[in-house]
Amino acid sequence: MKGCASVSNALENHDDLKRLIERDYALSIVGGHLVVNDVYYLDSSGELHKGRLAAKLNLPTPETLGSPYNHQMYWSGANPHYADGTAIPKLGTGTVSLPIGDTTYVRHLSNKPEEGFATYSLLVEHYVSLISGPAEQKYGVSSRTGATYDVPPDTSPFKVRDTFSAKAEIMDLNQLVAGDRVAVIGLGGTGAFVLDFIVKTPVATIDAYDFDTFKVHNGFRLPGEVPMNQFGHLKTDVLRRKYEPFRHGLTFHNKRISAGDEALFTDITFAFVCIDDGEARAEICEMLTGRGIDFIDVGMGVEKEEGSLDGLVRTTLFTQASAAKAIEEVPLDRRTDEGAYRTFVQIVELNALNAAIAVMRYKQLRGFYTDEAGYRNSLISIGSSNWIGDA
Repeated sequence: MKGCASVSNALENHDDLKRLIERDYALSIVGGHLVVNDVYYLDSSGELHKGRLAAKLNLPTPETLGSPYNHQMYWSGANPHYADGTAIPKLGTGTVSLPIGDTTYVRHLSNKPEEGFATYSLLVEHYVSLISGPAEQKYGVSSRTGATYDVPPDTSPFKVRDTFSAKAEIMDLNQLVAGDRVAVIGLGGTGAFVLDFIVKTPVATIDAYDFDTFKVHNGFRLPGEVPMNQFGHLKTDVLRRKYEPFRHGLTFHNKRISAGDEALFTDITFAFVCIDDGEARAEICEMLTGRGIDFIDVGMGVEKEEGSLDGLVRTTLFTQASAAKAIEEVPLDRRTDEGAYRTFVQIVELNALNAAIAVMRYKQLRGFYTDEAGYRNSLISIGSSNWIGDA
């Protein structure tokens, strides 16, 4: 069987793609897309050209291929024409600028037969026939070249293919964070949720720091399953076992971070500080600021008042421009935050909220999310549900 080295073995053995490969289509899998190379077409002058077609991959599991999401494909070439110079009709008029690997796709094709497309082979052969038919008749060429192509190396940090970003057409937004090397300092209630969210974000690397063991109260604050057989284990080991199967570039350090640890952050481009010790926080904030690293410090103050819990959830962003004012917003004495972290166990939703805001602010800073307010410091009141901030 002729095949393309850039098609993974698991998918190559799927009957649908195997059918295309056996028919000598030059396939590649790039960035969550099935790419069809060597698609010949005619321009308005009848000249011969080659383009590429791409479709979003539907992978319900890493080993299985589902039906195409829809009847559409992306096209990298100019408008295809018949031999008489007439544009091929009913291909759709949508324009895009979508980079997939080393090729930018410029058109969104939409030509749907009544029965639709149950398989990728039907989808591919439909569009290749429409686009290449005139070129094949005029020049005797075939888009089924059987060629293999070197594709860009898969630099995704995930151990499963992220086809949903391709489906949502946000691959360009992912690139805004793809170069970041993130540190998460403290893996308690809020830090564990920050880690959970960042693990699922396509940053390049994550370094996670904690020095404690996994205790019962941590079980009430851990995202997802509580590993009942791991109480007493190092917290870093518990979380490493939880997340390493999902992504690359994840390193855990059983260490308390303090002044003098600057060398550990040489390559770090962003950090989250999620600790409840104000004195250690002061040292870490000074160290990160001194290294010119942007970071977010999180915290909360929760008290029992008149029979219920009330307080504030805080998220503070430190950049080179905001650091002088931001440091005034964070508590720097050892007693601060002890109510939230050491007394009240049943506040996991506040930990998750604190972490969600922190990761959202990081993504806003990078441009992934819109940021109209530009808050340096934000506070959410539990009792009033007000969200206030200082820019």
